[in-house]
Amino acid sequence: MQSPGTDALNNEQREVAFAAARKVLTFVSTFDTPPTPEVYEVWYRFVEGSNKDIVDQLTFAVNVAKVVTTKQLMDLRTQFLTSSDQQEMSQQVSLELRDEIGELQSIITSQRSSGLEFVGTLETVSQKLSDEQVSPDELSNCVLRIVESTEKMQRSISDTDSKLLEAKNQVDVLRKSLVHFHQAMLTDPLTGVGNRRKFDNLMLKIDQFRQSDFAFLFLLDLDNFKVINDTHGHLAGDDALRFVAIALKELIENSTVVRFGGDEFAVFVSVQHPDTAIDLANKICQHFACSQVSEFVGKLSVSIGAAILRADDTSDSWFERADKLLISAKKGGKHGAMVERKHSAS
Repeated sequence: MQSPGTDALNNEQREVAFAAARKVLTFVSTFDTPPTPEVYEVWYRFVEGSNKDIVDQLTFAVNVAKVVTTKQLMDLRTQFLTSSDQQEMSQQVSLELRDEIGELQSIITSQRSSGLEFVGTLETVSQKLSDEQVSPDELSNCVLRIVESTEKMQRSISDTDSKLLEAKNQVDVLRKSLVHFHQAMLTDPLTGVGNRRKFDNLMLKIDQFRQSDFAFLFLLDLDNFKVINDTHGHLAGDDALRFVAIALKELIENSTVVRFGGDEFAVFVSVQHPDTAIDLANKICQHFACSQVSEFVGKLSVSIGAAILRADDTSDSWFERADKLLISAKKGGKHGAMVERKHSAS
């Protein structure tokens, strides 16, 4: 029997859930998005605020752009919610892999026991045969025991080989699955480059970039990307995003490209001299200004903010400077780059 306090808590939780559901249905109606389970899930995460990435992505669309499409919601689900399912599957595969490795150890232990038994039989027979008074019957029995023990050992070896091969194959399959899930969790499904989770993981390992001569964080934003979607549709917008991702990987060697969110990309770049980063940024802007995405979209304009990694930087301070430089590039007329030159704050 539940206490009155528990009933009150449950009632409160239900009221919160109902309130969130009402807000979700309001958004579904306002933006004319279908009330499918997938769409509902994204709106619910936005309303309850449990997924910061979705909140960040939809806040602008809801409050400023005032346009939210079904495809946008599905993209958000793929990028920020499907990865949770993949993580659960990855954890399940990890458990299966652990069990298979345990099975391998069990097989090896069993074979070791068989080997010890075989050695014990040989020692017993050897002691018998060393007796000068051994009779013909005892000699025959010793030979029979050796034959039987040898056959048993051969069967054990054959059975063990088969089990080991089967277990090894299963371990290989599970390991490949684990690698696949890990890569999928860090990959943006639309562009094939890293996703926001990949970006966050790299920022947690900021010290690895200090091993380079000079490490830069490029933040790149497509200018007037909304115009592409509004004029040519979201499929054309997707083509543009894929075009940018492929070009960035080809233009910048020794780099890691991630889709930070929406039409914004981040690139971790290692160079031997700061001037190289300036040249790269200008090269990127020029490339998109001269290259046509498709017959519908045409050429692109991009803005770039690039911050150099300083000795006293945290991941937050590094990102904040790159973001401010990107904003400056936008305010400066777009289609350009603001690249930090100083390696220290002084």
